[in-house]
Amino acid sequence: MHPSGAVLDTSFFITLAGKDRAHHAAARDYWRWLIEKGVPLYLPTIVVSEFYLRQELPPEITRACITLPFNWDDAIQCSKFRFPLSDRDPSTPRESLKDDLKILAQAVVQNAAYLITDDEGFHRTATRLKAEGQSPCISIHLKDGFSETQLDPTGQGLLFGTWPAPNADFEA
Repeated sequence: MHPSGAVLDTSFFITLAGKDRAHHAAARDYWRWLIEKGVPLYLPTIVVSEFYLRQELPPEITRACITLPFNWDDAIQCSKFRFPLSDRDPSTPRESLKDDLKILAQAVVQNAAYLITDDEGFHRTATRLKAEGQSPCISIHLKDGFSETQLDPTGQGLLFGTWPAPNADFEA
């Protein structure tokens, strides 16, 4: 089964809700694109608990998402990550890393293609675990702005524009 869907973390929703935040436009553009394309949007209950500390998610947001409770399979997957707490980004508190790993475990269990975040530490952790083969999820960092090429699970869209233009004198 091919990965599909996007797990959205707390920082994504904070950025989407905060019009004054630096990467609000990227969050809005990803939200719109994902909705228009019918991509399943996953909302972990861990994210709900973090977000609700400051404000509620609007009903139109929650209706557009599939709620992911943290279940047995998620806990087992989380325990399989080989990521020593001593390797965490110094700016990421231990408690945040634990929640990040739980959210990433949910993405893996759900077979989600993407994790979208505005959290630098979470992005680095998710990218590292993907590079080590521990997660299939592509981490998209909102600071990089909106780009449809980041939503290409094959990664081939990232090649566009990197090759030189064909030489008119070239004969096949």
